[in-house]
Amino acid sequence: MTKRILFLMLSLAPLCRAEVPCEGPRAELLVLGDSQTGANWATAYFGNFIQKCLARNEASFASYARGGTQPIHWLNDAGLDRIDTLYRSPTEPHSNLGGTSAPVCKKRLEQLLDIHQPSRVLLFFGDNLLSASAEEIRNQYRKMTGTLEKGGIHGENCILLTPTYEMAVASKRNVPSKNLENTVKVIKAIEAEAGSKCRILNGLELMKDSPLLKGEVLDRVAVEGTSGCFGAAANDNIHYCGRAAEELAEKVCASLVPPSL
Repeated sequence: MTKRILFLMLSLAPLCRAEVPCEGPRAELLVLGDSQTGANWATAYFGNFIQKCLARNEASFASYARGGTQPIHWLNDAGLDRIDTLYRSPTEPHSNLGGTSAPVCKKRLEQLLDIHQPSRVLLFFGDNLLSASAEEIRNQYRKMTGTLEKGGIHGENCILLTPTYEMAVASKRNVPSKNLENTVKVIKAIEAEAGSKCRILNGLELMKDSPLLKGEVLDRVAVEGTSGCFGAAANDNIHYCGRAAEELAEKVCASLVPPSL
């Protein structure tokens, strides 16, 4: 009988291990975003610098990001599940969970709320919505804030960062839709839909006094030891990188403490 029980336990072990990817540590702050927050091809983006700042100032956090995503892709649209998901924590600055190999539970806001049980959530989306209508943007943020509300995240604990100015380029802007007009459209739609539900961090307001801002674009200045701001990325006007990304991250990090405190 003992041998049979041991055999049964061993045979069930793989099933138990299969549940481990959908577990995780309690995190005071949950961060979600697109490639600005987690791109596998660069280490000079917002996500790289916010991790460093949060590691200094937050007791615990978990950050997930997937390139090309809009809020809907973290709710019920699996269209971009194949894209690599980047994970960050106080001790993991740039961990790639993979694309199709990453568990779906690490790609959905509702499950991530269950896994990490955060008290606050920071969401940074919008640059993949530049070509969307204001109605579509509002619809996605309505669904996203509804999911947050169900998870007990609302008011000052629900923090929405909006896009900011585009990056300067060497010769030709590679994303024509990334311009000030479209960025303002996205921000206004986010504010109209979620301004009464969450705390909005307006990216344009955060960076309007930056010494890097030249007219309507942010100067491209490298940060030593990082990649993805020059070379092949020299004409990338949509991804904030280098000193601009670092400055935005530091300002966001400082803004995470509720104004009332």
